[in-house]
Amino acid sequence: MPKLELTHVFRALTDPTRRAVHLGVLEDCGLVLSSKKGRVRTYALAPQPLKAAENWLSAQRLEWERRLDALDDFLETLKEQKR
Repeated sequence: MPKLELTHVFRALTDPTRRAVHLGVLEDCGLVLSSKKGRVRTYALAPQPLKAAENWLSAQRLEWERRLDALDDFLETLKEQKR
Protein backbone atom coordinates (compact mmCIF):
# COMPACT_ATOMS: atom_id res chain seq x y z
CA MET A 1 0.00 0.00 0.00
CA PRO A 2 1.48 3.38 -0.98
CA LYS A 3 2.42 5.78 1.81
CA LEU A 4 -0.34 8.25 0.84
CA GLU A 5 -3.03 5.57 1.14
CA LEU A 6 -1.64 4.52 4.52
CA THR A 7 -1.85 8.14 5.65
CA HIS A 8 -5.53 8.19 4.71
CA VAL A 9 -6.11 4.97 6.65
CA PHE A 10 -4.55 6.37 9.83
CA ARG A 11 -6.31 9.72 9.44
CA ALA A 12 -9.67 7.98 9.11
CA LEU A 13 -9.00 5.73 12.10
CA THR A 14 -7.91 8.52 14.44
CA ASP A 15 -10.62 11.07 13.75
CA PRO A 16 -13.60 10.36 16.06
CA THR A 17 -15.95 12.43 13.92
CA ARG A 18 -15.02 10.50 10.84
CA ARG A 19 -15.42 7.20 12.66
CA ALA A 20 -18.77 8.18 14.13
CA VAL A 21 -20.37 10.11 11.30
CA HIS A 22 -18.51 10.17 7.98
CA LEU A 23 -18.63 6.54 6.89
CA GLY A 24 -18.04 7.80 3.38
CA VAL A 25 -14.52 8.78 4.39
CA LEU A 26 -13.90 5.27 5.67
CA GLU A 27 -15.31 3.85 2.46
CA ASP A 28 -13.21 6.22 0.32
CA CYS A 29 -9.98 5.08 1.95
CA GLY A 30 -11.01 1.45 1.65
CA LEU A 31 -11.54 0.62 5.33
CA VAL A 32 -15.19 -0.30 4.85
CA LEU A 33 -17.31 -1.57 1.98
CA SER A 34 -20.98 -0.76 1.68
CA SER A 35 -23.91 -2.30 -0.08
CA LYS A 36 -27.47 -1.06 -0.34
CA LYS A 37 -30.57 -3.25 -0.40
CA GLY A 38 -33.71 -1.20 -0.60
CA ARG A 39 -33.44 1.54 2.01
CA VAL A 40 -30.89 -0.31 4.11
CA ARG A 41 -27.17 0.33 3.66
CA THR A 42 -24.86 -2.27 5.19
CA TYR A 43 -21.20 -1.66 5.95
CA ALA A 44 -18.50 -4.29 6.30
CA LEU A 45 -14.88 -3.91 7.36
CA ALA A 46 -12.28 -4.37 4.64
CA PRO A 47 -9.31 -6.10 6.25
CA GLN A 48 -6.64 -5.38 3.61
CA PRO A 49 -6.00 -1.68 4.49
CA LEU A 50 -5.93 -2.62 8.18
CA LYS A 51 -3.41 -5.35 7.38
CA ALA A 52 -1.20 -2.77 5.66
CA ALA A 53 -1.45 -0.53 8.73
CA GLU A 54 -0.64 -3.49 10.98
CA ASN A 55 2.41 -4.36 8.87
CA TRP A 56 3.65 -0.76 9.04
CA LEU A 57 3.13 -0.61 12.81
CA SER A 58 4.96 -3.92 13.25
CA ALA A 59 7.92 -2.64 11.26
CA GLN A 60 7.98 0.54 13.33
CA ARG A 61 7.83 -1.45 16.56
CA LEU A 62 10.75 -3.62 15.47
CA GLU A 63 12.79 -0.54 14.52
CA TRP A 64 12.13 1.17 17.87
CA GLU A 65 12.90 -2.02 19.79
CA ARG A 66 16.22 -2.22 17.92
CA ARG A 67 16.99 1.43 18.70
CA LEU A 68 16.06 1.07 22.36
CA ASP A 69 18.21 -2.06 22.66
CA ALA A 70 21.12 -0.14 21.15
CA LEU A 71 20.54 2.71 23.61
CA ASP A 72 20.44 0.24 26.48
CA ASP A 73 23.73 -1.30 25.34
CA PHE A 74 25.30 2.15 25.07
CA LEU A 75 24.13 3.16 28.55
CA GLU A 76 25.39 -0.11 30.01
CA THR A 77 28.77 0.55 28.40
CA LEU A 78 28.89 4.02 29.94
CA LYS A 79 27.91 2.58 33.30
CA GLU A 80 30.69 -0.01 33.07
CA GLN A 81 33.26 2.64 32.12
CA LYS A 82 32.41 4.72 35.20
CA ARG A 83 33.19 1.81 37.53
